[in-house]
Amino acid sequence: MRLSGKTIGFMSANPLEDKRVLSGTMYSMAKAIESTGAKVVRVPVDSSSFLSKIYLKAVKEAERFLPFLRGRLSKFPLWKCRIVARKLDRRIIGGCDVLFAPMLSGALFLLDTDKPIIYLSDATFRLMNGYYWNDISPKDIKDRDLIEKTAMDKAAALVYPSHWVARSAVRDYGQSEEKITIARLGPNIDISQIVPHQFAFHGKLNILFVGVDWTRKGGQIAVDACEWLNANGIESTLHIVGIRSLDGSIASLPFVNNHGFLDKNNPEDYDLLGRLYRESDCFLLPTMAECAGIVFCEAGAYGLPCFSHDTGGVSDYVFDGETGRLLPVGATGADFGRVIKECVENGDMERFSKCAPEVVAERLSWDLWAEKFAGVIENLK
Repeated sequence: MRLSGKTIGFMSANPLEDKRVLSGTMYSMAKAIESTGAKVVRVPVDSSSFLSKIYLKAVKEAERFLPFLRGRLSKFPLWKCRIVARKLDRRIIGGCDVLFAPMLSGALFLLDTDKPIIYLSDATFRLMNGYYWNDISPKDIKDRDLIEKTAMDKAAALVYPSHWVARSAVRDYGQSEEKITIARLGPNIDISQIVPHQFAFHGKLNILFVGVDWTRKGGQIAVDACEWLNANGIESTLHIVGIRSLDGSIASLPFVNNHGFLDKNNPEDYDLLGRLYRESDCFLLPTMAECAGIVFCEAGAYGLPCFSHDTGGVSDYVFDGETGRLLPVGATGADFGRVIKECVENGDMERFSKCAPEVVAERLSWDLWAEKFAGVIENLK
């Protein structure tokens, strides 16, 4: 137990037991830290106030009735950071040896403490602006960039889940490479009982898609890929997970099986998700924007070859030519279909399937993340 006796203040806006938050990432991080022997104490983060709710509602209504204001009004005023700072429990913070702030740059902006801080984020604001987020007001761009840099500067160490975000911290925010540790995230499922299956083609493919944002995750591209495969000699079924309300024109397609949104907190949903991973032949998520890719860790643990776009931090989770294939952004469903068919016919599917669980164990595990996190704390000055 490398961190026995240490108390880590885990800053979070939600209970750490809630597996719905970031698909269970906060839960997994807390468990990983506890595995080092450290005590994890949640430091509640609350940015809500009556004034902020009224303000944001007014902005929303103004944009609805006056569309020309969209992207011009501030939705993340700096005073929200003051609300957060005022509500932080100093007693809890005082009892911690280290503060850990994942995805919470705003909570660090006005925090005054002598406790060493570890800041984690899967992207920087500079990367997200125009990638995930659009229509941000000029004031918010300036303020959020300042908040991001302030959080980085205050942190004693930066932990990032991909080279993509680490490069931005150095390039866009002037951070030292020596301050940065790259620790890839792991699967947010219990992999201890998983027996990975080896791909074997028996005339039909079961293709799995898991994502809650149909457009950003490339849902239509996945449908087009499956349609192309069926039209070109590879009988295929696309199993869709995560979409709360899938368009009827897609759900009714003969090669689509829609399983809806599955809640990992619900044992029945969790079991169904595991069964879909076990019974699928490959994983297809042609995402258009992605910071990391925990879902690729989960698919890989089951031995599923993964197919996606080479965007954001995906290349730290799908290793092109080793555990799957990455296509450039702009690739069509037909492009993905052709690559999948080629991998079936040339034996790459079997090779990817065999390699994927090994890569998850060696490079994409929470045990490895915990080891790197412990190393960061041991090296704090």
